[in-house]
Amino acid sequence: MSENGRSGEGGVGLRVMLCHEVPVMRGGLRAIINAERDMEVVAEADGLVDAVRLIDEIRPDVIVTDLRMDSGDGLDAMRAVKNEAPWLRILVLAVQGSAEFFLLAMRAGADGYLTRDAEPVEVVSAIRCLSNGHNYVNASIVTMLVSNYVCKTRGGEMEDPYDILTDREKETLFLVAAGNTNREIAEILRLSERTIHNVRARLMEKLGFHDRLELLKYALRRGIVSAADV
Repeated sequence: MSENGRSGEGGVGLRVMLCHEVPVMRGGLRAIINAERDMEVVAEADGLVDAVRLIDEIRPDVIVTDLRMDSGDGLDAMRAVKNEAPWLRILVLAVQGSAEFFLLAMRAGADGYLTRDAEPVEVVSAIRCLSNGHNYVNASIVTMLVSNYVCKTRGGEMEDPYDILTDREKETLFLVAAGNTNREIAEILRLSERTIHNVRARLMEKLGFHDRLELLKYALRRGIVSAADV
């Protein structure tokens, strides 16, 4: 992780911290943000887990993060950041574009959510929006949420089994569908393998599935994972 050399200059407006495991992505975001007169990248980290240790020292206004659950920077890390600094605003640049993952991220503490097709100008607008105390969600997610709602109401679905899953069960569903073993999921979520076994059994029972193939088809159908994730 590194601190931007301009952070000590006067007149800095919004203090932005970047959390992304891909250096070239951080470089692109840094260039976009530092080109604005009212904001500056003051620190960088590979992920939210590393960011927690820098928050008190750097005091950023907004964190921009990729939040990849399958690489360890999961929803628990976001919760830890919010516990450490509830005033801090978090903007997620999501690899996963599903409505379900959006809801998990927002419940964990995200204040804004952009999908990977967001334009640079939208990233800047979202940062400003969050700094003013508002939430920001890009149009593709709003469209997806509305479409899901319309499909459910037109189909007469009064109750969706997915809605009764806990956040932990939804995280596990995504990770199982993405091809992770119980041991790998336990390492990612920092839980025991036995706990993951129990969580997995509960979500399979709630959804009425008997094997991973059924679960995978369901996850693909709902857009929880894409073909690229599995």
